[in-house]
Amino acid sequence: MKKNILFVCALPIELKIVKEVVKSLNLIDFKIDFLISWVWSYNVIYSIKDYLTKNDKPDFLINIWVCWVIDKTIFNDFFQVYRIKNSSNNKEILTPIYVKHLPLKSILSSEKVITNKNELLEENFVDMESFWIDFICTKEKIPFIIIKKVFDEVWEKSKDVNLEDIKSDLEKFNYKDLILSVWEWLEKNKKTIILDEELLKFYKDYFRFTFSEFEKFKKNYNKLLAYKKDFKAFFEENKKLSKKDFLDNLEKFK
Repeated sequence: MKKNILFVCALPIELKIVKEVVKSLNLIDFKIDFLISWVWSYNVIYSIKDYLTKNDKPDFLINIWVCWVIDKTIFNDFFQVYRIKNSSNNKEILTPIYVKHLPLKSILSSEKVITNKNELLEENFVDMESFWIDFICTKEKIPFIIIKKVFDEVWEKSKDVNLEDIKSDLEKFNYKDLILSVWEWLEKNKKTIILDEELLKFYKDYFRFTFSEFEKFKKNYNKLLAYKKDFKAFFEENKKLSKKDFLDNLEKFK
């Protein structure tokens, strides 16, 4: 069964970039959907809830968008949210870390655009969506990851967003590695494993894999299938190697 991943971005220009890159990866074992949440907390709540009423629940949700920082010298790259403070009530929540993919940072989630650094409530980063992404995913029991890219410092012109700058930032992100991390987490946590047992037995007997070697082989075999790689061609090119070298090459192959 294909794994269903939902990418959620705030604006059409972001979603366009993500969609173009992800579709170019030609993932065979994934059903990937894309959703615009728009900016502002209530738009996020409505957009995701509306999606869930009309579609199957995703196996994993990936939220990716920009945020603002108190000072760019502190940090100026992509990070993963692990704690969120709600500016409206000072409530703090710890975000579940299903996939540890990037540096972990805490963030302020605000219902308005912050233009004064004194309003950051001792946080270094701020956005308008994180708290509600966590809220809905937790309520709906959907594994998720919130990824932010530092876009600009908080100042009087924080409301002025240059869409071309956002486009440039998001194009730099390695979506393939992120999806692979999600795939590995889903593989470890799936309830059933559906494999072509007869074909796997052929490979096991061919190399005379031990139990641990065979488990390693199955993990990487499925990884290749997820990325629509031609495993038969890989096998023909590497079948004369020792099983150790074969497994090493399989581990490295992307």
